[in-house]
Amino acid sequence: MSSFQHKLRQPAFLIELTVFGISFLVYLFTTSPTVYLGDSGEFIASTFCLGNPHNSGYPLYALIGKIFSVIPLGNVAFRLNLMSACFGSLAVWLTYRIIMRMTHSLIPALSAALLFAFSSTLWSQTSCAEVYTFHAFFVALIITLLFWWHETMSLDRLFVFAFVVGLSFGNHMQTVMLAPAVFTFVTWSNRKVLLNVRHLLLLAFFFALGLSVYLYLPIRTQAGAAIHWGDPDTIGRLLQHVTANAHRHGYVLTKSWATYGARLVAALREMITQYHVFLVFAAIGWIRQEGLKWKIFWILVLLSDLVYTIFLNVISLEITPFQIPSSIVAAILIGYGLAHTLQRQFTSSVVSRIWKRCLKPAFLFFPVILLSMNLYQNDQRSNYTAYEYGTNILRSIPEGATLLIGGDNILFPVAYLRLVENARPDLALYDRHNLFFKMPFLYRDGPTFFGKWEKLRCIIEAELAKIREYVYIAVFNKEVISDRGFDLIPHGLTYRAAPRDKFESALREETNLWPYYILESVNGSFYRDYMNRSVTGYFFLKMGRDLIFMEKKSLGIEVLKKTSSIAYNDQVLHRDLAVFYTDMGMYEEGLTELKICSRLSTDAGMLHNTWGYYYDKTGHIPEAIEAFKKSIAANPQDFNTYNNLGLMYLKAGRRNQAREAFRKSLSLNPEQPKLITFLRTKGL
Repeated sequence: MSSFQHKLRQPAFLIELTVFGISFLVYLFTTSPTVYLGDSGEFIASTFCLGNPHNSGYPLYALIGKIFSVIPLGNVAFRLNLMSACFGSLAVWLTYRIIMRMTHSLIPALSAALLFAFSSTLWSQTSCAEVYTFHAFFVALIITLLFWWHETMSLDRLFVFAFVVGLSFGNHMQTVMLAPAVFTFVTWSNRKVLLNVRHLLLLAFFFALGLSVYLYLPIRTQAGAAIHWGDPDTIGRLLQHVTANAHRHGYVLTKSWATYGARLVAALREMITQYHVFLVFAAIGWIRQEGLKWKIFWILVLLSDLVYTIFLNVISLEITPFQIPSSIVAAILIGYGLAHTLQRQFTSSVVSRIWKRCLKPAFLFFPVILLSMNLYQNDQRSNYTAYEYGTNILRSIPEGATLLIGGDNILFPVAYLRLVENARPDLALYDRHNLFFKMPFLYRDGPTFFGKWEKLRCIIEAELAKIREYVYIAVFNKEVISDRGFDLIPHGLTYRAAPRDKFESALREETNLWPYYILESVNGSFYRDYMNRSVTGYFFLKMGRDLIFMEKKSLGIEVLKKTSSIAYNDQVLHRDLAVFYTDMGMYEEGLTELKICSRLSTDAGMLHNTWGYYYDKTGHIPEAIEAFKKSIAANPQDFNTYNNLGLMYLKAGRRNQAREAFRKSLSLNPEQPKLITFLRTKGL
């Protein structure tokens, strides 16, 4: 390379470094200092111990994350958060390079890439240990390699492309949603390459070579990794784990068209909020895009993303960022649209020069607008919510006790604290889903149990409460602990499981734990995303509950009102508030929360079941019957609602209808010994 060429390339390199550096410094400034909510604690713990997290296993994330985990900077959680920031910045850098390749226009490429950097969804994922910025990096890399291959149509380049695609599956299976766009583009560009059997076999080989990273899962399971979710050490279990076969059927095409319509609206709204008015330039970019196959490629990526978001998932868009590929495509098209706008020619050369001189600084200012809009939402540099909640849980438990844990936002922070920071090694920890901290097999009727895990769990929990002196359960809502053979005593953020013959003595041992809890984050301003609001809301719900139990009713109600305002869009928490108020005979407050829940609800079965409970407690039996009927219509497989309906029929003196409701419940779930005993005593 000549010195002249070297000089030409050097400024380009410095600009690319600047793009990476600006985004990385902003991410570094706003990243969480420790474990975050959601899957963050699980990913950190599984990476630290080279374990297997939830489906699909994310082996590549674990391997690369292990490298970041040994960087001598801050705590282990911060190091994995740093990994998210790093790959987020690399995705921004690749997006800049793609736009430069398309437009050869510096200002539009710089502006659009930084718009992507400061878009709300990508930025939110750079502050915690998650797989989505790594996914964004691979999406941008795949598009980059597609451009690279298209330059020469070289078979060697296509092999590299196939290997990288296979490798990307080792981080996130959502890469498969790029398949329609990629297949269409490659076929359109050079269909001969896919009609040659030898070429197809070689492409399959390189794809499988990248995909072979999944061999990590059985290897680490056999090695005894501390986290081995799904035990994928056989071919059957490996395939089940990688394809998420165990639970995929529960949320793929299982909802009503009304629900899908609502998700479509939410998905489009989420996309618009990424770039707001700047999406106008994306439309201009797509219209002015040269070549029909590129236009089709971008549209197919966007449509595939929508299909994945709407039909193949039920998780709230506030929790999981499904549309990162769409954000990358939108940023690329915005860059193309900005370049076209900048290059517009007028009849007067003077006007053309003024046009460009005015637009260039304006375009550079666009990312500053988005940065200022999204800074507060994504500034997590002092957010210790997950760490403090997990620490408070562990502070609740006396030395040598047993702790049962349920719910991701409790289990995962506690898993991080225990497995990474070695917190409270004196405790016997068990995971109620039997995934992390395996429960002991305490089934007394034989060496093997045949039946559902939920039934065996009830047996084990009842046995633990009987044979161990101090047993505690950490869940957000105690109603998830069904068919229990013990009583629950509120114990700060947890519950003590006390056998009924020891309930009085256990109750006398209770002390006020709230003065010992860390309150910094819950009293801060980290109500910025759904999960933080939910966890903080439950913290105050339990505090308000205990204040009312301690006969400080007015103070307790104030705390519960704070709960309601913090978790303003959490339908489940408003439901739990309504049930608590109703149980306490505070019907007006309960009605207020139920009305809020009704406005937010996307689960008609849950909503009408709660209304039925409220009507029952307030003595409105006919209204309760109608509410339970509506709940059954929305969720006809819920046997508990049939039981509720049967009880209402009994209260109304309609024994035949009660009998039919209970029989229907038993047909859905024959294993209800308490119900069978109840029916015998009532002569039903």
